[in-house]
Amino acid sequence: MAPTTTKTDAPVEGPLPTAVLDKYKAAAQVVSTTLQAIIAKAVDGANIIELQVEGDKLIEQGTAGLYNKVKGIPKGVAFPTTISVNSDIQNANVLPSDKESKATLAADDIVKICVGAHIDGYPVVAAETIVITSSPVTDIKATLITAAHQAAEAAIRAVKPGSKNWEVTAAIKAVLDEYESAGVKGVEGVLSHQHEQNSIEAKKGIVAVPTHSQRSDSDNSFTFEEGEVYGLNINVTNGDKTFKTADGSRTTIFQKTPTTYQLKLKTSRAVFTEISKKAGGFPFTLRVLEDETKSRAGIRECTQHQILKPYEVITTDKLSAQAFLTFTVTKTGAARLSLAPTYFSEERVKSDVAISDALKATLAKPLKAKPAKKKAVKAEGAKAE
Repeated sequence: MAPTTTKTDAPVEGPLPTAVLDKYKAAAQVVSTTLQAIIAKAVDGANIIELQVEGDKLIEQGTAGLYNKVKGIPKGVAFPTTISVNSDIQNANVLPSDKESKATLAADDIVKICVGAHIDGYPVVAAETIVITSSPVTDIKATLITAAHQAAEAAIRAVKPGSKNWEVTAAIKAVLDEYESAGVKGVEGVLSHQHEQNSIEAKKGIVAVPTHSQRSDSDNSFTFEEGEVYGLNINVTNGDKTFKTADGSRTTIFQKTPTTYQLKLKTSRAVFTEISKKAGGFPFTLRVLEDETKSRAGIRECTQHQILKPYEVITTDKLSAQAFLTFTVTKTGAARLSLAPTYFSEERVKSDVAISDALKATLAKPLKAKPAKKKAVKAEGAKAE
């Protein structure tokens, strides 16, 4: 993983500058190409850790050839490749030393693949859910994938400058309500975050499916502003809507925080120095560090004193699906930065849930409203008196 720290530009106000937008678009293309490659290799018998290593390798290779005219522009992985299978919802990333390192994909697994790339610190993250089969998916897995996909599509259509984050939450709820009779529930409490240069967790956040306490949190309310960038993370399950945290030994992704602390252990200081050189401000996997066993020991003190944040593996008791996209707020609505999903299609994923005409109409709307046409000025009205 390439170092990812660079001078942070001033926060964007108004439309994204063309130079910044182009960097987002370049990162998005690398993310899309990588996702397509990993989806193609995600077959029955494929080794999970090999897919994750390949994903990160493709991100590094894809970004390496871009923006080379100016030396020193950082680029690379914005979020390590994760492969979360069946009941795992997100953040599953295996190490060679883990007992799961020999694990492979199996027929009919429902698999969440998430990757992230950045150019000059401008990050794009995306995730798709697939099923390991060559046949059309028609069971509950199809319903989960469709619900997550449509919830994400409805959500970004609720975005425009001046709209509230809770309007996006309401749009997601309206979709998931239509799938409730099929046993689909939104996973509660998972946050989506604003993205800024060198950060995938800026100040503002979207709660796709809020818990009771999050609903009553009046401080978690904001309006969208033109030029902002967000990740949108939708997770659904046919099991318990309250996610569980997997065993701590499965946590392998971490991120530096703004917190400072004088580490006491020599091992911890060495590990933190290595992290600072190799990972910068974006999440990283322990796999990029030189010594996994030594790293585990050093990471413990870092997380205890909150100078590193863990990305825990979260799970449910049944199956789950995920849709993750990155978008920017424009003058008239939202615009995708991550490209449209490549796996999801009505031919490949066939849910038997009949959605309402109102939802069909919402999903058919363009992301951005067309600018109103100026009325033609009549010739006689244009004459000077």
